[in-house]
Amino acid sequence: MTYTGTSRRAFLAHSLASAAGLLVGPALLRAAGEESRRPNVLFIITDDQKLDAFGFIRKKALTPNIDRLAAEGVYFSRGYVSSSVCTPSRYTCLTGQYASRAQSENFRRATTVEGQTSVQWNVDLLPNQLTLPKMLQQAGYVTGIAGKWHNGGGRSWRRPNKEVKRNADPADPETAAILQEGQEALHEHVKSCGFNYAAGVNLGNFGAHVCRELRVHNQDWITKGALDFIEQNRTRPFFLYMATSLMHGPSPLKSLNADPRLTHAGVLKEPLRVQPSRQSVSDRAKAAGISEKLAPATWLDDGIGAVLKRLDELGLTEDTLVVFLNDHGVEQGKGSCYEGGVRTPIIIRWPGRIRPGTSKALIQNIDFAPTILDACGVTPPAGMDLDGKTLMPLLTRKAEMLRDSLYFEIGYTRAVCTDRWKYLAFRIPPSKELTLEQRKEALARYAAQKKRREDKTIKNRPEEPLSHMGYPGGQNTERGNAIKRYAGVYYDRDQLFDLETDPGETKNLAADPAHAEQLAAMKALLTQHLQRVPGTFAELKAL
Repeated sequence: MTYTGTSRRAFLAHSLASAAGLLVGPALLRAAGEESRRPNVLFIITDDQKLDAFGFIRKKALTPNIDRLAAEGVYFSRGYVSSSVCTPSRYTCLTGQYASRAQSENFRRATTVEGQTSVQWNVDLLPNQLTLPKMLQQAGYVTGIAGKWHNGGGRSWRRPNKEVKRNADPADPETAAILQEGQEALHEHVKSCGFNYAAGVNLGNFGAHVCRELRVHNQDWITKGALDFIEQNRTRPFFLYMATSLMHGPSPLKSLNADPRLTHAGVLKEPLRVQPSRQSVSDRAKAAGISEKLAPATWLDDGIGAVLKRLDELGLTEDTLVVFLNDHGVEQGKGSCYEGGVRTPIIIRWPGRIRPGTSKALIQNIDFAPTILDACGVTPPAGMDLDGKTLMPLLTRKAEMLRDSLYFEIGYTRAVCTDRWKYLAFRIPPSKELTLEQRKEALARYAAQKKRREDKTIKNRPEEPLSHMGYPGGQNTERGNAIKRYAGVYYDRDQLFDLETDPGETKNLAADPAHAEQLAAMKALLTQHLQRVPGTFAELKAL
């Protein structure tokens, strides 16, 4: 990379200090003559990206741009989210709060008479809520979103689209006008949650789209929205939330081979040319010996690469803090507090400000908002509940660890982990111990919901045990994943794992007398964390 002007002075200061063994932070670089410019923030969140889809982790996918981020930034090998499905994970990223602090109607309705909350896909962001982008807006930043939303506003989008039939032709002028009206309504809702700009936005998962033909991914469309935002705001401090829909279902491979004009908002006049062609994706993956099913990971990577390239071309790379994560673990643990659901790759890059490397520190998505605010010099308002901590001490090598434990929540489970130990508590509230008739009704409602979305649903039996999310036999998300992978321990009330000797969490030590003291210590630790968040949790946090 070529350095000029103040960037070169900063680079030289960094090189000299590094040679002398000094820790280089923002203050030192500014003292060396760099302009006092607030950093841009590029927040990249991918969707259901399995570890096999990261080239630098398992060497099975072709992802040179994500690999570049990992090489040029700090890769956190013990990165976690606090809730392991899309909506609450994104909620936490955009607020710096545990999802159990949500105030949406859907979330309140799920709280039991005992006061126990149930974090699922019910934690919508509200227009009157203080979010990370709103705090940055108030500090003079321009904020933008391109990609998957999945945090509410569905009514605003579906209302104009209620007359669109599943088999409608999205290219029909009348249908196209209705779809566009719905997209504009979605953009207005998203903007009310803290964004000045919205383009290429997907409401959520494509299975819920009113038009069957538009249930496809279009990474190029999302990339175009991100590139346009950067171009329009190249001279202003900005925050861009780039949320890809890949690698979630429906089949990314089918979408890669679909009509490139199809988008969530309708049919484009012509294919976009903002990143390498889709045909080249397949060709490059094949030439590299990559499995065909992982070729879409390269499509995703191309989109990220196009945005990073534009930052390079505009001379903004050194002025841009990049945060990257997959929204949660997808190693057959989605929808659970097991490692396969809550552990996920996290990368943070800020050239000239933080030194590349790998950190084993325990960090979580609750930390992103405090970190970004800290880096941007923004003080959160008094009374704002930020559950995380700024990661700047880790990024500038002033500390190796920030905390000794993490807290997790999903459905009717809560968990904590330390560097070595994991404790998971599964508590079905008495009011949710359903009768056989209630179980049948619950399964009928779930099947009807899936039918409306034309999704296949598993055929559960009402007498099956209630899952961590409270469904007999488990939801689709749970049954083929956590219930299957963790079959030997899944329904245990108390679960204790030694992550050092049993990283797959297959052996529950909770009933082992030799670990009684450790179990008591972990229960006490969970109780401490529960005191910080709303809601009860059986005997561990009573009314």
